[in-house]
Amino acid sequence: MGFIWSTNEVTKKTVTIYSSNITLNTAACHHFENVEYVLLGLDHENNLLGIKPVDKTMIEQELYPQDQLHRISIGKSYGRISNKTFIQELAQLYHLDLDKKQGIKYSAHYDVVHQILTVKL
Repeated sequence: MGFIWSTNEVTKKTVTIYSSNITLNTAACHHFENVEYVLLGLDHENNLLGIKPVDKTMIEQELYPQDQLHRISIGKSYGRISNKTFIQELAQLYHLDLDKKQGIKYSAHYDVVHQILTVKL
């Protein structure tokens, strides 16, 4: 028998970049359930977008400057980070056409060691 087993798309972490926000699917949101803020960063050398959860303890310890914190809103089936300026810079750097209302979907991976959701651009 030569079965080829299907993957479970429900568990696949997906990040969609729109012109006004970054949206995480339910599987990607799993790592952001108990946070209100994230860090957004770019690794130019590896062409990666990084989204790092910042929990209440990190905020109280002032580990990151306030101007680096971005609010994440978690719904029942998605998470959303709104920051038009960051997205415009991202689109310009990586030549992303975000004029379409559909957005651009990317697979994501959660780096457990560094606690960062990474997206290969």
